[in-house]
Amino acid sequence: MANKDKESMMRDYKAIFEKAYALMNEPIIEGNCGALCGYHCCRRTEPDGERLGMYLLPLEYEYMQVDKAKELEIHTNLIYDMPPRIKKRYYIYCHEEEGCLRDYRPIQCRTYPFEPHIENGEFSLVVEKNQIHACPLLSQPEIWRPAFIDGIYKGWLELLKIPIIKYFTLYFSLERVETGNILLQYTHEGWKDRT
Repeated sequence: MANKDKESMMRDYKAIFEKAYALMNEPIIEGNCGALCGYHCCRRTEPDGERLGMYLLPLEYEYMQVDKAKELEIHTNLIYDMPPRIKKRYYIYCHEEEGCLRDYRPIQCRTYPFEPHIENGEFSLVVEKNQIHACPLLSQPEIWRPAFIDGIYKGWLELLKIPIIKYFTLYFSLERVETGNILLQYTHEGWKDRT
Protein backbone atom coordinates (compact mmCIF):
# COMPACT_ATOMS: atom_id res chain seq x y z
CA MET A 1 0.00 0.00 0.00
CA ALA A 2 1.38 3.40 -0.97
CA ASN A 3 2.13 5.88 1.82
CA LYS A 4 -0.54 8.28 0.51
CA ASP A 5 -3.18 5.51 0.60
CA LYS A 6 -2.09 4.44 4.08
CA GLU A 7 -2.30 8.02 5.38
CA SER A 8 -5.77 8.40 3.86
CA MET A 9 -6.92 5.12 5.43
CA MET A 10 -5.53 6.21 8.82
CA ARG A 11 -7.48 9.50 8.61
CA ASP A 12 -10.62 7.61 7.62
CA TYR A 13 -10.31 5.11 10.50
CA LYS A 14 -9.64 7.89 12.99
CA ALA A 15 -12.76 9.73 11.78
CA ILE A 16 -14.82 6.52 12.05
CA PHE A 17 -13.70 5.93 15.64
CA GLU A 18 -14.34 9.57 16.58
CA LYS A 19 -17.84 9.43 15.10
CA ALA A 20 -18.58 6.13 16.85
CA TYR A 21 -17.36 7.50 20.21
CA ALA A 22 -19.65 10.52 19.78
CA LEU A 23 -22.67 8.42 18.78
CA MET A 24 -22.05 6.02 21.67
CA ASN A 25 -21.91 8.73 24.31
CA GLU A 26 -25.52 8.47 25.52
CA PRO A 27 -26.25 7.07 29.00
CA ILE A 28 -28.25 3.85 29.10
CA ILE A 29 -30.83 5.19 31.57
CA GLU A 30 -31.87 8.50 33.05
CA GLY A 31 -29.59 9.10 36.00
CA ASN A 32 -26.53 7.16 37.05
CA CYS A 33 -26.68 3.43 36.28
CA GLY A 34 -23.72 2.77 38.58
CA ALA A 35 -25.86 3.64 41.58
CA LEU A 36 -27.98 0.53 40.85
CA CYS A 37 -25.17 -1.97 41.33
CA GLY A 38 -22.53 -0.24 43.40
CA TYR A 39 -20.48 0.65 40.30
CA HIS A 40 -19.75 -3.00 39.57
CA CYS A 41 -18.54 -2.29 36.01
CA CYS A 42 -16.73 0.95 36.85
CA ARG A 43 -14.52 -0.16 39.73
CA ARG A 44 -10.76 -0.21 39.41
CA THR A 45 -10.38 -3.28 41.62
CA GLU A 46 -12.31 -6.32 42.78
CA PRO A 47 -13.00 -6.66 46.54
CA ASP A 48 -10.02 -9.07 46.70
CA GLY A 49 -7.74 -6.36 45.26
CA GLU A 50 -7.47 -7.77 41.73
CA ARG A 51 -7.16 -5.00 39.14
CA LEU A 52 -9.96 -4.64 36.62
CA GLY A 53 -9.50 -3.68 33.02
CA MET A 54 -11.09 -3.79 29.60
CA TYR A 55 -10.17 -5.13 26.18
CA LEU A 56 -10.08 -2.62 23.37
CA LEU A 57 -11.35 -3.34 19.88
CA PRO A 58 -8.79 -3.95 17.16
CA LEU A 59 -7.23 -0.58 16.23
CA GLU A 60 -9.00 1.26 19.08
CA TYR A 61 -5.75 1.73 21.00
CA GLU A 62 -3.93 3.14 17.99
CA TYR A 63 -6.71 5.55 16.98
CA MET A 64 -8.36 6.57 20.26
CA GLN A 65 -6.50 5.41 23.36
CA VAL A 66 -2.78 5.74 22.62
CA ASP A 67 -2.54 9.04 24.54
CA LYS A 68 -5.18 8.11 27.15
CA ALA A 69 -4.42 4.60 28.39
CA LYS A 70 -1.76 4.86 31.09
CA GLU A 71 -1.55 1.19 32.04
CA LEU A 72 -2.02 -1.66 29.63
CA GLU A 73 -1.04 -5.16 28.73
CA ILE A 74 -0.60 -6.52 25.24
CA HIS A 75 -2.18 -9.96 24.93
CA THR A 76 -1.05 -12.01 21.95
CA ASN A 77 -2.66 -14.91 20.15
CA LEU A 78 0.28 -17.08 21.24
CA ILE A 79 -1.12 -17.17 24.78
CA TYR A 80 -4.71 -15.94 24.60
CA ASP A 81 -7.65 -17.31 22.61
CA MET A 82 -8.36 -14.82 19.81
CA PRO A 83 -9.80 -14.87 16.30
CA PRO A 84 -7.10 -16.23 13.95
CA ARG A 85 -6.45 -12.93 12.12
CA ILE A 86 -6.13 -10.96 15.37
CA LYS A 87 -2.51 -11.14 16.48
CA LYS A 88 -2.75 -8.96 19.60
CA ARG A 89 -5.25 -7.10 21.75
CA TYR A 90 -4.73 -4.28 24.18
CA TYR A 91 -6.05 -4.74 27.70
CA ILE A 92 -6.20 -1.41 29.51
CA TYR A 93 -6.66 -0.68 33.20
CA CYS A 94 -8.75 2.10 34.63
CA HIS A 95 -6.82 5.12 35.83
CA GLU A 96 -5.95 4.89 39.51
CA GLU A 97 -5.59 8.62 40.14
CA GLU A 98 -8.31 10.01 37.89
CA GLY A 99 -10.72 7.08 38.02
CA CYS A 100 -12.89 6.65 34.94
CA LEU A 101 -12.13 9.20 32.24
CA ARG A 102 -15.71 9.07 30.97
CA ASP A 103 -15.10 11.02 27.75
CA TYR A 104 -12.38 8.54 26.78
CA ARG A 105 -13.98 5.29 27.93
CA PRO A 106 -13.54 2.49 25.41
CA ILE A 107 -16.20 1.08 23.10
CA GLN A 108 -16.89 -1.91 25.35
CA CYS A 109 -17.73 0.44 28.25
CA ARG A 110 -19.88 2.67 26.05
CA THR A 111 -21.96 -0.13 24.55
CA TYR A 112 -22.57 -2.50 27.46
CA PRO A 113 -24.71 -4.63 27.58
CA PHE A 114 -24.87 -4.73 23.78
CA GLU A 115 -22.58 -6.70 21.50
CA PRO A 116 -22.50 -6.21 17.71
CA HIS A 117 -23.89 -9.20 15.85
CA ILE A 118 -24.00 -10.22 12.19
CA GLU A 119 -26.14 -13.20 11.25
CA ASN A 120 -27.19 -14.14 7.71
CA GLY A 121 -25.69 -10.87 6.51
CA GLU A 122 -27.92 -8.79 8.82
CA PHE A 123 -26.55 -6.53 11.54
CA SER A 124 -28.15 -6.32 14.97
CA LEU A 125 -27.28 -5.65 18.58
CA VAL A 126 -27.51 -8.52 21.03
CA VAL A 127 -27.31 -9.03 24.77
CA GLU A 128 -25.61 -12.29 25.61
CA LYS A 129 -27.08 -14.81 28.04
CA ASN A 130 -23.72 -15.56 29.63
CA GLN A 131 -22.63 -12.39 31.41
CA ILE A 132 -19.60 -11.75 33.58
CA HIS A 133 -21.59 -9.11 35.46
CA ALA A 134 -24.92 -9.51 37.20
CA CYS A 135 -26.10 -6.12 35.99
CA PRO A 136 -29.59 -5.25 37.28
CA LEU A 137 -30.31 -3.47 33.98
CA LEU A 138 -30.28 -6.78 32.09
CA SER A 139 -33.76 -7.53 33.41
CA GLN A 140 -35.05 -4.00 32.70
CA PRO A 141 -34.59 -3.24 28.98
CA GLU A 142 -37.83 -1.24 29.08
CA ILE A 143 -36.00 1.58 30.94
CA TRP A 144 -33.09 1.76 28.48
CA ARG A 145 -33.16 5.13 26.75
CA PRO A 146 -34.01 5.01 23.02
CA ALA A 147 -31.21 7.55 22.38
CA PHE A 148 -28.72 5.10 23.95
CA ILE A 149 -29.90 2.20 21.78
CA ASP A 150 -29.97 4.34 18.63
CA GLY A 151 -26.49 5.72 19.29
CA ILE A 152 -25.01 2.26 19.91
CA TYR A 153 -26.65 0.89 16.77
CA LYS A 154 -25.42 3.76 14.57
CA GLY A 155 -21.97 3.74 16.17
CA TRP A 156 -21.47 0.05 15.39
CA LEU A 157 -22.58 0.62 11.80
CA GLU A 158 -19.73 3.12 11.55
CA LEU A 159 -17.19 0.78 13.16
CA LEU A 160 -18.15 -2.08 10.84
CA LYS A 161 -16.75 -0.02 7.94
CA ILE A 162 -13.30 -1.03 9.25
CA PRO A 163 -12.55 -4.51 7.81
CA ILE A 164 -10.75 -5.95 10.86
CA ILE A 165 -13.62 -4.89 13.15
CA LYS A 166 -16.16 -6.48 10.80
CA TYR A 167 -14.07 -9.68 10.81
CA PHE A 168 -13.87 -9.55 14.63
CA THR A 169 -17.67 -9.09 14.85
CA LEU A 170 -18.38 -11.94 12.42
CA TYR A 171 -16.11 -14.28 14.36
CA PHE A 172 -17.85 -13.69 17.69
CA SER A 173 -21.30 -13.64 16.06
CA LEU A 174 -20.75 -17.16 14.71
CA GLU A 175 -19.53 -18.33 18.10
CA ARG A 176 -22.61 -16.76 19.75
CA VAL A 177 -24.99 -18.49 17.30
CA GLU A 178 -23.25 -21.86 17.71
CA THR A 179 -23.53 -21.70 21.51
CA GLY A 180 -27.02 -20.17 21.59
CA ASN A 181 -25.68 -17.26 23.64
CA ILE A 182 -28.29 -14.62 22.76
CA LEU A 183 -30.68 -13.31 25.38
CA LEU A 184 -32.04 -10.21 23.60
CA GLN A 185 -31.71 -8.91 20.05
CA TYR A 186 -32.32 -5.45 18.61
CA THR A 187 -32.53 -4.93 14.82
CA HIS A 188 -33.23 -1.91 12.60
CA GLU A 189 -36.90 -2.81 13.08
CA GLY A 190 -36.69 -2.88 16.89
CA TRP A 191 -36.61 -5.72 19.41
CA LYS A 192 -36.70 -9.19 17.87
CA ASP A 193 -38.28 -12.26 19.44
CA ARG A 194 -35.77 -15.13 19.15
CA THR A 195 -38.14 -17.82 20.45
